[in-house]
Amino acid sequence: MSPRKQQIRGDIFLNMIDKNKKHYLTIKSAQANKKLAKFLESTKNELDNFFEFKIVEPLIFFLDNRGEMDLIWGKKTEHWFVGAFKNNSIFIFNPEVYSKESSHKKEEFWITLKHEYCHACYTQITKSHHPVWLNEGLASYVSGKKLVLGNGYESKLLNVFDYFNHVDKDVYMLGQFWVEFLIKKYGRKKFLKLIKSFNGQFDSRQFMKNFYDIYNFKFNKQTFSKFLN
Repeated sequence: MSPRKQQIRGDIFLNMIDKNKKHYLTIKSAQANKKLAKFLESTKNELDNFFEFKIVEPLIFFLDNRGEMDLIWGKKTEHWFVGAFKNNSIFIFNPEVYSKESSHKKEEFWITLKHEYCHACYTQITKSHHPVWLNEGLASYVSGKKLVLGNGYESKLLNVFDYFNHVDKDVYMLGQFWVEFLIKKYGRKKFLKLIKSFNGQFDSRQFMKNFYDIYNFKFNKQTFSKFLN
């Protein structure tokens, strides 16, 4: 069975990368240039401090075309999709092809890399990728991604309750909005207490309970709509 039809696992990642003569990068990799090494070291230190957690450094693979990204993600990816995090590994387009293979500008490469690095932190702390809105929103917030609120954004923000498992392009915008709201209004310490209360195997009901225990208000549309008034 070909790698495209197999369930994607870490060994397949490595076999595929090795077959195409690619190399993974870390802060100390010989292949990492000075700018990249400095950025990764700075990012790791910043996120270690933000999360109050010492992260295990993820591997970073540079991909050269959309086909490789589709293979990693296990399905056809949209043109805006430029990075992925799986098995404590970051997969991102090579800076030289980043804008060519996507709808993003070349300088956004660094934001994307930091975004994916934040996923590594989140996953190591929570042992989970959920809730998706919180995971993606936090990565967008910490990476400094510019928040774009389109027409009718207020009604979209109240869809956050549908994004425990669901993923689409809106999850970044609404996730970032609510993560920023919680951190700025109630503080980073309380936010960290929330994500560190996760135990890997939990559902939306358990999340709602943990949320209420920490913030003392319910995670529901009625409560959150008041924050938009």
